[in-house]
Amino acid sequence: MNKKLYFLALTFLLGVSQVWAVDPRIEQGARFEAKGQYEKALGEYRAMLAENKKNTEAYMAAGNVRMKMKDYKGAVANFRLAYSYDPNLTAAYEGAAKALEAMGQHSKADAERAKIGGGKAASTPKAEPAKAEVKAAKVETPKAAPAAVDDSEDPFEKGKSLIAQGRYQEAAPIWRTVLSKRPGDAGAYFYAGVTRYEMGEYDKAEFNLKKGLSYKVCGNDANYYLARIYQKTKRSDLEKKSLTAYLKKAAPDAKFRKAAEDRMAEIKAMASAAAEEKAMREAESKAMKDAKKAGDDKSRSVEPAGEITGDDYVASAATNSIANANSLFAEGYNEAALQMYKALLENEITPDERYFAMLQMGNIYREMRDFHSAVTRYRDVVREFPNSDWASEAERALEDAVWLEKHASELPRNKR
Repeated sequence: MNKKLYFLALTFLLGVSQVWAVDPRIEQGARFEAKGQYEKALGEYRAMLAENKKNTEAYMAAGNVRMKMKDYKGAVANFRLAYSYDPNLTAAYEGAAKALEAMGQHSKADAERAKIGGGKAASTPKAEPAKAEVKAAKVETPKAAPAAVDDSEDPFEKGKSLIAQGRYQEAAPIWRTVLSKRPGDAGAYFYAGVTRYEMGEYDKAEFNLKKGLSYKVCGNDANYYLARIYQKTKRSDLEKKSLTAYLKKAAPDAKFRKAAEDRMAEIKAMASAAAEEKAMREAESKAMKDAKKAGDDKSRSVEPAGEITGDDYVASAATNSIANANSLFAEGYNEAALQMYKALLENEITPDERYFAMLQMGNIYREMRDFHSAVTRYRDVVREFPNSDWASEAERALEDAVWLEKHASELPRNKR
């Protein structure tokens, strides 16, 4: 059946007296509901309520799902929230009445129907705003562990509701209240950790999240929050360990999986770049020593008088050679070294020298933060010398340069 027709038929059976514009998430929720995937359907409605807490369409849809889940208290809470924001929504009163009847509370059901049109029955019970607020939170946040007290007085649900609304300062003391009544509650520790994390109190957040790892509902998310704390406090080994633990248990569609995978990829790229940088520094050091030795034997057999300036040094290396170009690069004369490598490529040189000159040009471009030119030069090397001894080195340098090109704005300039 067409999903829009399915939804309209559903609202008709409930006696809805008005027609809503169908939000795509309502349609997706209906699809999940039709398959019996009720928690996924509620997830769609939570997303709507996160944008607009007065969305009566989402409350009505959530109430209908709660009815099918036989969560009649949750259904009543959602229907009541719906008509609290739209007093003319007849279907909401009727939905609440049916949920109360399912619980055997017929007098309360009659009282709900008596509210239609502004009427008020003598047996109408006092309003229960606290219960409605708690159940609204149930729609907007992950399902909590069963509470030991009545929902209308449960601070656990109230704390979750405050987190969902971004009211962390108000939520923080509530978790102390919960833990005083339920010592060791892993769920309370988890949400206390999330609260402290959002407040920027990372030491307290770390303490609570570690105790919240055993929370059955979403304790694995504590690993992700811990990884974020370790990233912010520059503890890379612990960050990687927590991300690995999170990804090991996280479902393919888990809330933080994509972010965790992206961060792990970034960490690996950074590690590869660091290893590459170390190798390049070692190669440069060796090249500099070789260049100095060659210079001593050839072009610098006679020392110039007085202090040697940068121009003197460049002039002393005027002869085009791999050794002189390497020496210029090692001393920080990037532009001069680049021009010398280019000149060498225009002459007859061995394949190994040609390869090395092209590779060094890529390195110079990277040093100069011209990552696009570095990528182009590394690609030329890999394409022209695929079977050379240095092919794998060029491929690693290419991957590094591609990453640097994408993140150039985030990186500080390297200084010698």
